[in-house]
Amino acid sequence: MCNIKVKLITGAQQQLLTDITLITFADDCIELHSFFEPVLTLSGYQPVTMDLLAGEVVLQQYKQ
Repeated sequence: MCNIKVKLITGAQQQLLTDITLITFADDCIELHSFFEPVLTLSGYQPVTMDLLAGEVVLQQYKQ
């Protein structure tokens, strides 16, 4: 199974989400899908890195 980790960066805080199976990038939001949790919809985040070898995506909140 190829689940990935998503690191959310909000200011100085970081949160690690695991078991993510699908990430959908839309114009105004990012959706994180998982086998075990409901879909998480994020607004105000942008992708920073996608390390496919490590299975990790970093999403950072916009600086406003």
